[in-house]
Formats: sequence, C-alpha cells, structure tokens
Amino acid sequence: MTITAPSDLSSPVKESMLSPTIHVLIDRCAGCQECIVRCPTQALHMDPVTWTAVGDDQLCVGCRQCERTCPYSAIFVDGPQLVAARVSLETVHPDQLTFDRSETRRAITNWHEALDEASRCLDCPDPTCVRGCPAHNDIPGFIRALRSGDLDEAHKVLRRTTYLPDICSRVCDQAVQCEGSCSWSLAGSSPVAIGALERFIADNAPVPPIEVAEAAKTDRAPRVAIVGSGPAGIAAAATLRAGGADVTVFERDSTPGGLLIWGIPDFTLPEQVARRPWEHLLEAGVHLHTNHNVNAEELKSLADDFDAVVVAAGASVAMRAPVPGSDLEGVCDATEFLQAARLAIASGTPMAALAPKALSASAPADTRPARVLVLGAGNTAMDVARSARRLGAQATCIDWMDRRFAPVRPDELDEATTEGVEVRFSTTLRRLLGEDGHVSEAELAETVQHKASKRPKVLESKTSRIQVDMVVMAMGYRIDSDIAKLGGDVPVAKKTQGFPDRRWLASGLLANPAPPAARYQPVGLLALGREKGEAQAAYPRGKHTWFAGDSLVGPSTVVEAMAQGKVAAAAILASLSPGEPDGRR
Repeated sequence: MTITAPSDLSSPVKESMLSPTIHVLIDRCAGCQECIVRCPTQALHMDPVTWTAVGDDQLCVGCRQCERTCPYSAIFVDGPQLVAARVSLETVHPDQLTFDRSETRRAITNWHEALDEASRCLDCPDPTCVRGCPAHNDIPGFIRALRSGDLDEAHKVLRRTTYLPDICSRVCDQAVQCEGSCSWSLAGSSPVAIGALERFIADNAPVPPIEVAEAAKTDRAPRVAIVGSGPAGIAAAATLRAGGADVTVFERDSTPGGLLIWGIPDFTLPEQVARRPWEHLLEAGVHLHTNHNVNAEELKSLADDFDAVVVAAGASVAMRAPVPGSDLEGVCDATEFLQAARLAIASGTPMAALAPKALSASAPADTRPARVLVLGAGNTAMDVARSARRLGAQATCIDWMDRRFAPVRPDELDEATTEGVEVRFSTTLRRLLGEDGHVSEAELAETVQHKASKRPKVLESKTSRIQVDMVVMAMGYRIDSDIAKLGGDVPVAKKTQGFPDRRWLASGLLANPAPPAARYQPVGLLALGREKGEAQAAYPRGKHTWFAGDSLVGPSTVVEAMAQGKVAAAAILASLSPGEPDGRR
C-alpha cells in the first residue's frame, strides 16, 4: 500500500506491476469507511491513529470497488485485475440449418466448468450485480450455493425473486443488466458469466413447483383476475397463488405464455422450457381461459367481479412503417411471421409451400429461395431473419441507424450473420412495389447518423432497389391504446429525476457509467430507470386494478415484466390481507 500526496493523483497506471497497489490520499480520506465495508477481499482497514483507510496490497485483487465507492475520490488502485479468464460459451450452429430447432447458445456442461466460473465471483458485500438485475436475484447467494454443490439450495435462493430461471438465463441481455453491473465489468474486465451459471442450475436440477398456501385451498381465498399469460402474468399468478389467492388468467391466444411461446424461436428458447412455467401454474390450481380477448369494457367489469385485477397484457400492436405499398400482399408483421414460422419449422414445411394466408406470401415461380426483407435489426428482427433461414429463404435485415449506435446485441448479430443473414445498417425503406397486388420490390435509401442522440438523416439521392417475395415489419410493438387509457399515464417512462438514492450512489454502480462489457451502455442509469417501473407496479391504476409489464412501461424485457408482475401481486396480497385498512375483505 502506498500513501500518496495530492500531487501524485495523475500519475500513470503501472501496467507492468505483477499485483495491484492501493493508493490512499490521506488529505482527502474522511474515515467514512465506505471503501472498507464494501471491499470483497478485506484488503482495507482503518488506521486507529490517523483514522484514514489503509490498504493491504497482498489481499487486493484490483476490482476497484474502493475507487467507485469513495465519496471523496481519496483512493485509487494501480496494476492488474487478478481474475481468471471467463468461461468460453461460443454459439453452436447446426451443419444443416433448414428446419433445425436445436439451441444455438451453448450452456456450461459440467461441474468443473461451472465451479471454475463460480470461483470468479468476489461475493461482494454490496453486490452491484443484484442492483443491475431487474428481479434483484441474490446472485452471490446462488453462486455460493453452487460452489458448495447444492443445486437445491441454489434454486431456493432463486425462487425468492424469480419464477423463470430457466427462461431468463437463456433470453436475458445480461450484458446490460446483471453482468454489466458486475464488479469485474465496472473495473473494465470480463464479468462473471451469471446467466450461464443460472442456466446450469436450472438445466441440472428441476425448477421447483409453486408451493400453494393453505389459504388458497379455502372458500375465503381472495379472487384475482389476470389479463395476459406472458412473463408478467406468470409472475403475478405464481406470487398470488403462493400467497393464498384464487387466480384466474385470461389469455387471448390458444396457448398460454405470450411472447415466450410465439415470440422467441425454439433455437433460442426450447418449447419445453417455455411451457414449463404454465405446467407448474396449472398444477398449482391457477384457472386459465384461453382464446379470451379481454377488451377495455370487459376489463372494467372484471374489477367488479374480482377482488383485484392485474393487467399484464403484452405490447401486441405491431408498429408498421408508413411507406407506400405497405398494404400489398406479402407484407406482414413479426407476430404473424413468427407464429407461422414456428409451426412450419416444427412440421418441416418450407416457406415456398406455406399457404398464402398463413404468411401472406406466394411461392416463387422457379426453384430459387424465397427472398425475405426484414425491417429492423433488434432482437425480434434477428429472430425473424434466422427463422426465415431455417425455412430455406434468403433474409436481409435493414436498420436506418448507424451500426455504432444501433441497440442490437452483438451476440445476436453474430449468430444471424453466421447463419447467412445479411444485415444492412444505415439503410431505410422508402417504398414497396408490387405485381398483381403482391409485393415484389423494395426501394431502399441510405442514411447517415453522426450522433446516437440524433435521428438518422435519409439521403434521398442514394437509393437502390432489391427484389423481395415477403416483407416483415419487425420494428417493435406498442400497447393497445384502449387498455392504456384505463391505466392513466401509461406507459410509464423508465427514467429517474433528481438526485439518486444514497444507497445507489454508495454502491458504486453509477461511478463507471458505461463499461466495455456492457457495450458502453449506462448500466447504472438503466437499472435506476427499471426501478421506477417496478415501483409503479405496486400502485393500483384504476378500481382495484394494477398494471405490470408491457401494459405498464411499454415493450420491456422478460425479466422486467416478471419482476413487475411479482411486485403488483405482492401489493395486491398486502391490500387484501385481513386487518389492512384498505383491504376489501
């Protein structure tokens, strides 16, 4: 440990050092001990004479947690980060892509690999990864259980905050959530592979069923209706059922699960995994009504018929590009395509043989592959394009944003391009042309974007045309406007205002605003924004009616929706508890 004078603050980092060196600026240190209580290796203690922090270089691993948590910038660390290499989880692509449904994202396959990765976790006293997880999973807790070889205990830890460990571990964008908020990520190194460890637990020990409270088996159980059976509805139903409520779920589709079933292909989320939560809910006694679309008027009546209502309907209204020719046959939205493609891949039906009404497409006259143009380059667009490739089609995705600023996940982009998807950034659609009422050609234009905060500018003079057989709008979704009106000011903006909570500042999560492992995204601000959405889920937005998931904040991730559904359900249970002043019982 080196005690450094203020003039040495700008000295360069000694990259050649074999171990980290802790520097304490004694004229700045106020003895608050923020660094000491948060150091995961106990490399810091107080000097009882000067009442300033003192570091032990031999115990320091270079995680820089002390730097991020010191409110006076009185401490910094030179030297390397002493952490082992992260487990390699390369994508596995099938030799024969057509009709293949196998998972492409490799899992940790053995205990040796799992324990090696688990040993990288510092078990931080104030774990920033937990703040970065929308569900606030006790990540150090389940990793601790994993280290001891106790998968049952790991599941118990996870069950406190999540009902979807097998699903979230596969579909979460961990890089901008838990892993992006890992101490190693904030220090500029590779984070612990939290998602892979969670998946290892879920894949090697069954996810436990829902434990139904005895109160739920009586006639006095409160009756709660849930509109929507996706992640928010699943979490709300599970929490309510476990808390003693009689739960009825209304789903407009024929199969429950929402986005998990129709919106995520099998090669990312296997069908048996996607169906697992609803198998548990039905076993737990949740009542399910499928093919039942609840409109705004019926939603009002549900509040009279039930003790409480949770609106957990997904953002199901597809956004469409307002361009000439968008009404031609062969132009559809991502929902239509993904639903039909899922069935076609499972049954081995090539795209050219699909019924026109199923995909709004006609078979090519010759033997060439069908040509599919996908508008967008986000998660859904990549799923559409990769599904099209599995149906034997050529697939091209376009996005008007510059590649530097587009919110596409690098892993998904790599997966798509490896499978033969052409992705064009800085490209937008101007119009569609057709023959005999069917789309046949797309006119594209180049765009230019200099800053992420500025909209791309269309270069009208730089246009081109490509032949297409189908155009899929995968530009995102919005919630039903009639349902939204009943929720007041929904969708709630996931942005915080004013001074951040002192506990968040002290954690150090906001100190490194955009680490490389998080794709330079502001992980702390993103986490704070999600907190606002989750907090709003606890408050009713109408007569005995709560909103959660997409219905509350607009299009959201699986884990965000699940967390909000759980919060809304907990608030309902509290409001309906006997003796509560606002309870209805």
